Amino acid sequence: MARGVLEVAAQLLALLRQPRPPSTQQPYPRLRNFILDVMAEGRRKNTINLLFEAEVAPMRRHLAAHAGRVSLTSYIARSLACAVNENRAMHAYRHGKSRLTLFEDIDLAFMVERDIGGASMPVNYIVRAAQRKPAAAIHAELQAAKQAPLGQGGPMPAIEKFFFELPRPLRRIVWFFIRRDPAMFKDLVGTVGITSMGMHAQGAALILPITPMTLTLSIGAISRRLVLEDGQPVEREFIQLNLGADHDIIDGAPLMRFSTRFKAMLEAGCALEPLTLGN
Repeated sequence: MARGVLEVAAQLLALLRQPRPPSTQQPYPRLRNFILDVMAEGRRKNTINLLFEAEVAPMRRHLAAHAGRVSLTSYIARSLACAVNENRAMHAYRHGKSRLTLFEDIDLAFMVERDIGGASMPVNYIVRAAQRKPAAAIHAELQAAKQAPLGQGGPMPAIEKFFFELPRPLRRIVWFFIRRDPAMFKDLVGTVGITSMGMHAQGAALILPITPMTLTLSIGAISRRLVLEDGQPVEREFIQLNLGADHDIIDGAPLMRFSTRFKAMLEAGCALEPLTLGN
């Protein structure tokens, strides 16, 4: 037995003495702590996912008839805000073990890709009270968020930038209190998440993100397929979508009904309708 131990030790020593393979070392961006923290909070959720698709042609028709400048992502985001505004339980947060908090305002949290230290990284930008903003205003905010300096009116305010650069033990203490206060949680991460990465892919492609929100919409790529129209095959464009929901709050059947209403709003052009006093 002693001989076997010596042989293993000799092999380990030989491995340690081998020259290291060619490589380069780069500093790990401290702001990626934001990604690590968001995923850690997201893994605390019991998330269910609903994958579906929506036809693009009706959306393009509504956008073409609209006078203002609105991207497809902004159109979908505004439609989602309208749908959640009808059913605010979809963005509720748990408050302790016996209560739910349903906020009046719908804060849409977008992942905006920015260049940080020579590398691309997603950062959080929140469109506050999205149900009270037209689609054109949401589009303008997102465009500005891609250019504004971090911590200066753009994504990730200065206090958040400072927070995510703190050592992990300190951040974990702060998160302990944040996750127990829905108002603080809303201020930091919003109430509904939206991630859109379809422009980076071709064909039917979709990412299922890990997020801490009760409801998150993932917007995927646009694909083409044949459908029957009056008995004849016709090529149509469909955008891939996914709704991720916290199963502790939202069950499968309500999520299915919500997705049906959301798709109807996408096709009807509700995102471009004039705002009313009730919004």
